[in-house]
Parts: sequence; C-alpha cells; structure tokens
Amino acid sequence: MCTVLLRFDPDATWPVLLAAVRDEYLARPWEPPAEHWPGRFGGRDSTAGGTWLAVDPARPSVTALLNGFPHLPPAGDRPTRGSLPLAPKTPDDEVLRSFDSFHLVRAEPTEVSVITWDGAEVTHRLLEPGDHVFVNQGVDVNDFAPLHAAATPDPKPGVPPAQAWGDWIGLLSGGEFTGAAVRPLLVRREVEGLLYGSGSASLVAIGEPGVRYDFTANPGPDAQWSEVPLHAE
Repeated sequence: MCTVLLRFDPDATWPVLLAAVRDEYLARPWEPPAEHWPGRFGGRDSTAGGTWLAVDPARPSVTALLNGFPHLPPAGDRPTRGSLPLAPKTPDDEVLRSFDSFHLVRAEPTEVSVITWDGAEVTHRLLEPGDHVFVNQGVDVNDFAPLHAAATPDPKPGVPPAQAWGDWIGLLSGGEFTGAAVRPLLVRREVEGLLYGSGSASLVAIGEPGVRYDFTANPGPDAQWSEVPLHAE
C-alpha cells in the first residue's frame, strides 16, 4: 500500500471515509478482496499470505498498511508486514521492530491511530479530525488538494458505486501530491526490468448506516468499481 487518503469526522454520519491505492510489482500475484480470514475482508497477497488493507465490519474498523521509508538493510528473514493489518491486537513494540519499516493506520468511528516503525523507533499517534494523507514517507508530509475539494459522500451499502461515492471515485483517478516527494497519485514505471505501479484501489466507509467497501483492479479514469460483499460467501 503506498497511498491512503482519509477524512475523519467522529460527529458525522460517516466518521471514517478512506481511499487507498496499492502500488506493487504488477506481476506479483494476489487475490481479490473477500473474507480470506475469519471476520476480515481484504485482498490477499498470494506470495506472503497477508494483506495491505483489512476491513472488520463487526468492530467496525479498517486497517491499512504502507511500507515505510527509508528501507532497512537486509537482516535475515523478517516476518511479512502483511500480517499486521490482521493482528487481533497491536503487537508489542519489541515485536514490531522485527519487521521492515512501515506505517499502520487503523480507523474506527471514534479514533484513528497510526503506528510507525522507521528502523530507529516505534511511534504511536492518534490523529485529530480532518483530512489526512499517508504516503511511504509519513503522515501529512504531503498534501493532496483534490481530497480537500471533494464533497463528503453518502455511500450507503447497495447503492451503485458512482452514485454512492461521487467525488471520491474521482480522487483515485489521478492528481499530484505537493510537499515532500512530489509525485502523481497513480504510478507506473519499470524497475530492474519489472513493471511497478498502481495495481488496485479501495474505498471504505464506516458510519451509522453500516460499513461499505468498494474495490477496483484498474485504478484511473477508466476504473471499474464494485462493492465487496461484507459477508461470508
């Protein structure tokens, strides 16, 4: 996961609105969002078995993982960071230091927390209400103007995605970050002969009407969105 956009307003009908883009090597296999783990819904990384985003409709909460920066030097076999969004409770700091660097965002109707491990220290932070941007370099080190301009949607479950999300689908069609590490929201480039880019995107809402989770495997202007059923098949 390389980008998370969040609107947090604990007094609103939808206290949590989250938009996320996953950047990865495009040949790395994965499975579409479903209940791959009891009570947890998200896409499954076929290589390591974890996830980059997990929705827990019972809690309710959404947890998103971003790789941290800078990258840590090789040190044997570290555990997969994809297990972190699935942990029933946050591991102790000593355990967190055994992973490669990361940012872990957990959003609930009354609280949004961020845990960061940068190779030097583990930090725990609660966010104030408002719009927030998460990238590999950290929290709110970049700005994304389309987020602030986007109207707040009313994404009731069962409503077609375009009608449910309005401006928020447009958020994930492109745009550019300003501030640290200026770059486009959606990326695609070649790294050592392999294609790397924005391979999927998610929209999650948590509020009084329930929990809604939408997903696309082709983010951009031509994205085809579908609502993820939040029940066992």
